[in-house]
Amino acid sequence: MSASIRSTKSLTTSLAAFFITISVVIGVIAFTVFALAIHWSEDRMGERRALLDRDIAIERFIAGENGKIKIDVLTDAYNDLSLVPQPYRQFLVDYDHYLGEVEMAPHSISRMVYKGSYSKNGQSYDIVLLSRIDNIEFDLDEIVYSSLIVVTIVSILMCIFGTVVYRLSIRLIEPLNDIAKQLESHSGNSEHEFSISNQAAEEFQILTDRLNQYRTDLNLALKREQAFARYASHELRTPLTVVKGATKLLARKEQTEFSQRQVERIDNATEQMITMVDALLGLVRYERNVDDIPLREINQQELETILADNSLQARDKQLDITLTVHSQPKLKAAAPVMNMVIGNLIRNAIAATPQGEISVEMDQDKIVIIDDGSGLTELASPQGHGLGLLIVEDLSRRYGWQFTLTNHATRGCIAAIQFQPNHDN
Repeated sequence: MSASIRSTKSLTTSLAAFFITISVVIGVIAFTVFALAIHWSEDRMGERRALLDRDIAIERFIAGENGKIKIDVLTDAYNDLSLVPQPYRQFLVDYDHYLGEVEMAPHSISRMVYKGSYSKNGQSYDIVLLSRIDNIEFDLDEIVYSSLIVVTIVSILMCIFGTVVYRLSIRLIEPLNDIAKQLESHSGNSEHEFSISNQAAEEFQILTDRLNQYRTDLNLALKREQAFARYASHELRTPLTVVKGATKLLARKEQTEFSQRQVERIDNATEQMITMVDALLGLVRYERNVDDIPLREINQQELETILADNSLQARDKQLDITLTVHSQPKLKAAAPVMNMVIGNLIRNAIAATPQGEISVEMDQDKIVIIDDGSGLTELASPQGHGLGLLIVEDLSRRYGWQFTLTNHATRGCIAAIQFQPNHDN
């Protein structure tokens, strides 16, 4: 039963089948109980009748009658066991007192039998009564007929109740099914408004209103996001372009070594900012359509470029960065996104490493960055460099990757991104 009610669409049918089964069981129980009750009541009635006839027989035997006497058309009384019919006489020999119905084969003749005693002139005598109880009891056809009447009435009532329950279940469950269908058919349409019958339960009306409110809020958030993607590109790119152009003009002039290094730092920071803007805007534009992003190969040249763009601080610290490429993965991620993810990990590793080297390994399924820092427990900031690991975690979650940051057994930290090619392919 539990497997059949996992879906509300089949719940009404399951309830109807369950109710029919219960009705059949109740009908069988009612038939059995009614038949047993009739049989029990007939036996009790026969026993009470036998006790009443006993008193009459005793009075007549005391009055002087002997042998076999007829109490009425159903009952015979005996004060001499030798006069009792042989089948019943053999049955009563071992009893001093007996009251019950006896059925004799082969014709299934039923008799209510009573054996007791009475006193006359200080002497005790046996008394036996045989009552043709089967003449007044229901026969098998009558029991079946009366039981069927009871079962029929119970079945009609159960059908009425079952119909009411079925209609109530439909009224309670169908609105939920309707909402589920609307959610399924309009999952990508933020403009769709959910509707529900006015006859649905109050809780479903509230649920529908809240869903419409949440969808309205979501639609407003999407519009704000689209507006940001539309206007932020110009507003952010214009000053960055100005800074980039001014940096190039400064680089043409003859400068001291210190000034030249500062110009390079400004140019490098500007490039990183442009990359970050491209990646964030790309997320705003494409995160809702990840399946539409083309699959592309992340080659060694792209990875070397990312390392070169984000290793200026490593040169200042005289850190070595080694790159090992076992294979080139295919991912649904634009170049700015990869630059942001790997660049943040590289800068985070550089910031955490006072001396030594940083190892970068890439294969078909993952990229791993190992530093020679002091480990996770001694990092000054768990968020890493700038937006750092928060951006990496967010981007990994959006693209279905798995990001982990753990301590190395002999070195610093291991930052690993599992690309999960099954998801991307």
